[in-house]
This record gives sequence, C-alpha cells and structure tokens, in this order.
Amino acid sequence: MAIHDAAIAEFSTHGIRGASMARIAEGAGVSRPALYQYFANKDEIFASAFVALFEGHVEQALAALHSDASVADRLDGFLQRFVGDLWERMAASQHADEIETAKTGDVAGAIGELLLDLWSALATALAELAPGRSAAIVAQRAGWNDLLQLGPKGLRADQPSIDVYRQRLRSLAETVAADIEASSR
Repeated sequence: MAIHDAAIAEFSTHGIRGASMARIAEGAGVSRPALYQYFANKDEIFASAFVALFEGHVEQALAALHSDASVADRLDGFLQRFVGDLWERMAASQHADEIETAKTGDVAGAIGELLLDLWSALATALAELAPGRSAAIVAQRAGWNDLLQLGPKGLRADQPSIDVYRQRLRSLAETVAADIEASSR
C-alpha cells in the first residue's frame, strides 16, 4: 500500500513527532483530505504501517523457514528475513529509538499477536526437524527456540555493522542447525 510505504519513509526520516500528514499524503500520491478518509491521525497511520511492515517480515521469515533449503539455510533465512531485515531498516533511521519505543496499544497488541504466530511456527518447524516426545528432545527444542528468539537481541548489543550482524545471525543459524542435525543421528 502506497500510504504505508510513504508513512514508513516519513517516520524513518522525521520521527513520529516530526512526521507530517501532508508529506505522507504527498509521498503516497494522494491528497491530504483523501489520507484522512483512511486514517484519523498520525498515530493510526503509524500503527497501520508498522503492523503491515511486521506482517511482511513475518511472512518472509516463515517462507524461508518452510523452504526446501538445508536446515542451516532455512534457519538463517528465517533470522535474516525477520530480525536482520527489520534491524537493517531501523538502523538506517536516526529515529529508530523513538520508533521502537512508540508502541501504542494497537501496535503492541497487533505485533504481539504476530510474534506469537511467528514463534509458534518456529516451534512447530523445530518439532518437525527434530521429532520426538522424550523430555530430553522437548527440552532441547525449547532451548533452540530460546536461542533463535533471544539470541539476535544479544548479537546486536554492541551496535555492529549490518554486515557483522547478519554474519552473526548466520553463525547462530549454523550452530543451531548443527545441533539439530546431531540430535537426529
């Protein structure tokens, strides 16, 4: 949607406080009155645009996870499409902190639901990759899930370059994949 693209560009360039409905309308190629037919204010546009952005990244991550690639490539694709691409986009904005902390109820709730779906799909994929019901394999899958969910946050704690961060994500994927493959031997 052109309005979402224009809104994301505007919020990334000017932050939430500095964003302008007029510039969003201009960027989307619609009149300002037409923009107000869809959205009452900047908060609504922000919520809609960033939820749509997250939805797109979740869809891409899940497509990578369910591809026919190797386990390492599937896990890497999952991490790259979700956390890598999102972080690269946010790191490009000088307003990233403002955007990341601006979680209105609508945004937080919708993104929370998307994340639940994402992590549930990851858990299902891990169960398919390493089937079994024993306490040991269930605990091992939970550990992999934790690493894949929480590890990416720690991998960017020192604010690495995008290339370094993406390589770290690849290393995480390869490490988990090697453990998955070892568990199935």
